[in-house]
Amino acid sequence: MFARLRDEASCSVCLELFNRPISLSCMHIFCYDCMQHWLQEMEDPKLICPICRGVNEKPPMEEWQVSILSLLIKQHQFLLNQSLCVTEKFLKFQEDMTLDAVTANSRLVLSEDLRKVHCGKICHNLMEDPQRFAAMPCVLGTPCFSSGRHYWEVEVEEGKEWALGVCKESVDRKKESFSPEHGFWTISMKQGAIYSGSIPDTRIPTSPGLSRIGIFLDVELEEIRYFDVRNDALIYIHSEFSSEPLRPFFCLGLPGEEDSGGSLSICS
Repeated sequence: MFARLRDEASCSVCLELFNRPISLSCMHIFCYDCMQHWLQEMEDPKLICPICRGVNEKPPMEEWQVSILSLLIKQHQFLLNQSLCVTEKFLKFQEDMTLDAVTANSRLVLSEDLRKVHCGKICHNLMEDPQRFAAMPCVLGTPCFSSGRHYWEVEVEEGKEWALGVCKESVDRKKESFSPEHGFWTISMKQGAIYSGSIPDTRIPTSPGLSRIGIFLDVELEEIRYFDVRNDALIYIHSEFSSEPLRPFFCLGLPGEEDSGGSLSICS
């Protein structure tokens, strides 16, 4: 993705990011200084495009959109390069994480090692508990994070709905809304598409067959990154968290009349 953005914002003459970009009538874009040097070399009063050799029929127009894109790439090049792959730097922060059975919705069935969960059609625990999610098939992970950097990976079932991320320790577990406004920072799979969980809920382009998600939480930077592990690609970044302690968050789609509920597992 970064390489493609850089190509789009680079001048084909100097091969650098655009500096004061101008657009010719043929719609090719170049640096202003590159065109000045090109005119001097051509010794021709007409401005001829270096790519298509078309004659410019009107004064060049400054491309402010490209200029802004170039500036953003320059400013964030280091972060973009960091974000594009799951490296050993993230893996060294991998957590020995388990699911917290006390918080699990009554439809959820947890494995003995507390690393796998699936959603059934019946309630398995009817006892009310203020720590338990009441409305949706959700469960929290342990440990709780109030500082540092943390990484974990989750295997999800293709074709099923789910939501993953973090939430405040203090969230209302009787509500059905999982937005940052209510203390949740997640991505979700709904009807075959990935969404950001923000307001408004934004669809995120991603590779088909997404099945293993890496989650990297940096509490100090107030940032959480989601990765498509098998395709080695960044999915999304959430930022600006609460200062409260955060818990890993997992949610599964409810089963239909003719199909079973979803499942997921924390990878060790």
